[in-house]
Amino acid sequence: MAVGTFDPAAFTAGIVVSRRKPGHFVALTEDGRIDAVLAQGGTKLADALEKRAAINVNNAMQGPCDGSAPLAPAAAVKNVDPYDITVAMPAEDGEPVVSDADRDAWSKFRVAYDVTLEATPFKVTGVLLLLPSQDPLSLTERGTELFLAVFTPSVQINGVTIKDTPRDAVLVNRSHLRRVNANMRR
Repeated sequence: MAVGTFDPAAFTAGIVVSRRKPGHFVALTEDGRIDAVLAQGGTKLADALEKRAAINVNNAMQGPCDGSAPLAPAAAVKNVDPYDITVAMPAEDGEPVVSDADRDAWSKFRVAYDVTLEATPFKVTGVLLLLPSQDPLSLTERGTELFLAVFTPSVQINGVTIKDTPRDAVLVNRSHLRRVNANMRR
C-alpha cells in the first residue's frame, strides 16, 4: 500500500556522502558528537546499533554537537553504547546507513510520512517509511527496532541546523523520542 514512490535523491539539502570509508560514522548524543570508525570491518552501522551492545570503535574524536568547535582526539573512547546515541549518521566519507537496495524496496512497499521527531536536544525532520500496519504516533513506545531511518533529514539542536547532516538518511534512536508529528505524504 505505498502511497506514491519516494525518491530521496530528488532532494538537495545536506552533504553528499562520498562513501569511501566503510564504518566511518558520527554519533550525536546529549553530551556531544563522536566521530569514529567501527572496529569490526564489514559491519554496517545500523546492524551494529541494533545489536544493542557496546560498539567497539577506532580513531574516535569528540566535540560539540553543533560543530561550533573542532573535534579533538578522544583516545579514551574505545566503545559507544547505542542507548547513549540520539542520532547516528554516516560521516562525510562514510557509507550510507540504509543501502540503496533497501531504500528502493522500502519506498515501494511502505507508506511515506513527513515527520518531525523531537529527541531532546535534537529535532529531526524528514521522511519516514513505515509498514502500512505501523502508526507513526506509536513510535515513542517500545518496538522491535531501536533506530528509525529518516530520509532527506534535517537535524537541529536548539534551533540551529547541523550543517554536515547527510542528505540520504540518518538513524534516530526511538528510546530518545519525546514527540512525533507525522503527516502521510500524498
